[in-house]
Amino acid sequence: MKLNREKHIGRVLFIVEGSRTEFAILRRIFCNLMGYSYIEKRRNRPDYFISSQDRYSQVAVINTRESNIRDISENETYLDDLFDVLREQYQFPVDQSAIYYLFDRDPGSNTDSAMIENYISMLANPYDNEDGYKAGQLLLSYPSIESYTVSSFNDVHLLRFSLGKDVKVYIGENTDIQLNKISEETVVRAALAFLQMGILEMEEELEE
Repeated sequence: MKLNREKHIGRVLFIVEGSRTEFAILRRIFCNLMGYSYIEKRRNRPDYFISSQDRYSQVAVINTRESNIRDISENETYLDDLFDVLREQYQFPVDQSAIYYLFDRDPGSNTDSAMIENYISMLANPYDNEDGYKAGQLLLSYPSIESYTVSSFNDVHLLRFSLGKDVKVYIGENTDIQLNKISEETVVRAALAFLQMGILEMEEELEE
């Protein structure tokens, strides 16, 4: 497995929960490693960060108004305003983009299971969803986005965390895990770990 820097991905919009880690990871991968054009707007910063590189592969990353999953539908005006800025000021056609909502999910955060199940059902396609619902696919990080960071550097098969805060403590205790060290090798490592864990889960389900 390797990164294919020659493949054009078109336009991709990530709408994320956190205002730090998600941005650091996505910028590192798509801007620094892949060399795509990249735009980001964090809720706690007034300015946009822009890097114009590959015009055939453009990634934008923005926040919901608050770091709660309900903001996907409860504060749509905030997102609509950001979409307008992306379209009009940065020529990023949101309506022609793959849209992904990236949120954490552990027992202590985003605890409204019924609402989350509804979002999973309604937000199933990054381009177009049924019944006239807005485009976008919901991606849940369990227990948190930091689990991806750990899988980029360490063997995660024997690690078990229930809460995102526990993963953060683990990262703090293992100083070799640093976002600025994400490389092609670490991205491949994390992807292989994801595939292997998926295979293990399927095997466990079949045994049951």
